[in-house]
Amino acid sequence: MGIYLLGRKAGYSFDRVSLEKRGGIPVVVAIDDTTLRATLGGKDVSRHVREERTYDARPHGRLVHFEAVHEGDGGNETLSGDCDRAGVHLVRRRAGQPDEKLELPPSADVVENADLPRLAAARRADVSGVAFDGQSLRDKPQKVAYLGEGDLVAGGTRRRVARVSVTEDQGKLAADVAIDLRDGRTLQLKFGGALLAVPEPEALAKKLDSVDLFALTRVPIAQQLPSGVVPETITYEIAGLPAAIRPAPERQTYEALPDGSVAVTVRAERPSHALAASSPPPEADLRATPDIESDDPAIRALAKKITAGERDPFRRATKISSWVYGHVRAAYGASSDRATDVLRRREGDCTEHSLLAVALARAAGVPARLVHGLVYAQGSDGIFGLYWHEWVEVWAGQWLAIDPTFGQEIADATHIELGEGDQTDAVALMGQLKISVLERKPQ
Repeated sequence: MGIYLLGRKAGYSFDRVSLEKRGGIPVVVAIDDTTLRATLGGKDVSRHVREERTYDARPHGRLVHFEAVHEGDGGNETLSGDCDRAGVHLVRRRAGQPDEKLELPPSADVVENADLPRLAAARRADVSGVAFDGQSLRDKPQKVAYLGEGDLVAGGTRRRVARVSVTEDQGKLAADVAIDLRDGRTLQLKFGGALLAVPEPEALAKKLDSVDLFALTRVPIAQQLPSGVVPETITYEIAGLPAAIRPAPERQTYEALPDGSVAVTVRAERPSHALAASSPPPEADLRATPDIESDDPAIRALAKKITAGERDPFRRATKISSWVYGHVRAAYGASSDRATDVLRRREGDCTEHSLLAVALARAAGVPARLVHGLVYAQGSDGIFGLYWHEWVEVWAGQWLAIDPTFGQEIADATHIELGEGDQTDAVALMGQLKISVLERKPQ
């Protein structure tokens, strides 16, 4: 399938589910293989991910083997291992690093989850399940709603299709999928108005456009906004923001407008010490994860060094943010998927700065999480606008936004949050938002 982002060919994918014999034993093998390519800050970057899941070939057959290859932007690594009722036993291999054995909880992934959209189409019913994910190294929930049958013109012919909608993990927006009722092929996948995947001959699917991701996804705004100015409050009028996308940090509020748009007020929020003394920390945002490796010895040692002698949680977090800003070189096309890789390479864009800052904050005992949305900045082409961005929220009795990429101890009011953690929903919003400033005022 060719993958189009806002009408530009940005990648291609291949998937297959087949019944095979391995070692003389029948198994079901599910393969997902995707390549994406774009230009970031004037540099060409690409990402190739291939994941293969092997299941027992029987009803409710368990996941028995998992393999993944991640190449290009984000770093190169392979994962391979067996799965049983005791857990998922993987070996991670990265260039220049010793092999790492990972012992993970048991996976609930079963053969019916190998292709849930086609299963929903075949059953003409809603289905749900999980798939073991090679990036987060955990089971990711997926819900598929059966929407009914209809006609679709594809390849110059009219096809009868089953339509389903797919929502993954904690996503709030669904992808729409059309499946040919004649042969079960996926004929179209749409995610918002931004992403479209359609079947194409292999040679055509691999013929990609030049995609300047910053310019393509930039949200224009007529007003000039001085970034880094705090304290300040800005109220924006945003058209095209779905009702499901309403994250509720303390610094951001919403008001529906008569024309269907929404007024979003963003405050550059300072800490309240009264709240810090009375509110318990959110334990989930202190835990290590496969990418936020706050339990790694090198990260723990660095966090201890940076925050030595500092007891106030917000000051510990801002010291960490300042260290990341000063020691991680801003670079596009130098992405890393793990905090330890960011620490080793000391370069990357907003995702690397934020990933390392969150890992260090958690290692220092400060609850922290990744958030994403838009920020006012100047693009590599010299044009100012609102660009897709990631930053950090830390807990000091309330959630407070800091930006280790821009060196802001208090994230300015041009940071419009659209979600936490996984950025899948952000793809559907690209090209859909229209934003203007209604009011600016000092706090």
